[in-house]
Amino acid sequence: MGQKLTLYSDGGARGNPGPAAAAYIALSEAGVTVRTDARTLGVSTNNQAEYVALLMALQFAAEYGAEEVVCYLDSELVVNQLNGVYSVKNLDLQKLWQQVHQLRVGFKKISFFNVRRSNPCIARADALVNQALDEQKSGKPSPIAPKGLSAQAVSANAACGFVHVSIRTSDVVRSVDFYRRFLGLEVVRRVEVKATNAELVFLQGPTRLGCMLELTFYRDQKQFLQADYEHRVFDHLGFEVDDIHATLAAMRKANVTITDEPRMFSEDLIIAFVEDPDGTLIELIERKK
Repeated sequence: MGQKLTLYSDGGARGNPGPAAAAYIALSEAGVTVRTDARTLGVSTNNQAEYVALLMALQFAAEYGAEEVVCYLDSELVVNQLNGVYSVKNLDLQKLWQQVHQLRVGFKKISFFNVRRSNPCIARADALVNQALDEQKSGKPSPIAPKGLSAQAVSANAACGFVHVSIRTSDVVRSVDFYRRFLGLEVVRRVEVKATNAELVFLQGPTRLGCMLELTFYRDQKQFLQADYEHRVFDHLGFEVDDIHATLAAMRKANVTITDEPRMFSEDLIIAFVEDPDGTLIELIERKK
């Protein structure tokens, strides 16, 4: 997977508010188109659609494993809001702005630029928006938001990709070593969050596919408590391993806590449960070949 993506996104509503759609184009460093997508959003405003289009693009970039993204939009308002030039006063846009913020911290570097609608890639995205709206109007199959969903709901539903799971750690070096040594994860990127004096470490399998694990380390946090299992809201992480017995043997040598020994879950699945260094429960899964 590439480390840098250039994203062009566009959204529009016929009527403002009215029937809306969002689209994006993702280019590799070599300028090759790696993904295009367009979705109808139900009734929305132009500004909401612009935000949703960007969210769709960023969600793809996160799934793709990009470390750096450069975002081009023809909406001067949205770009200036994201760059801190304008405040976000509209409540619906505030929610969308927050979703963008939650995604942007997962990238090593991100930037937002305003370009003219005549930009060739923006024109392509705009054409995808209009195509989606035309198909919706004509009754042709097209991804469409369920009736009653707002633009912000669409951005967290129809355009959603499961990006990462975050757990806290009391010792980020120890936790990274655990997940690398026993479960084969690799560090994809690290992010410093100065506002909360925190470090975020994103790990993923060697193929860079699937959900990422985010280790969240707050340097000022002095107390770490893991509730009794019966009282936890969060249950466990699941990892598939090639040889569950070999994995457990290596963990035993390192004094890893094993809460449940291997057992047959079904005809083709063996499972066991262990705890990571901070007590987060992990299910190990072996599929019989």
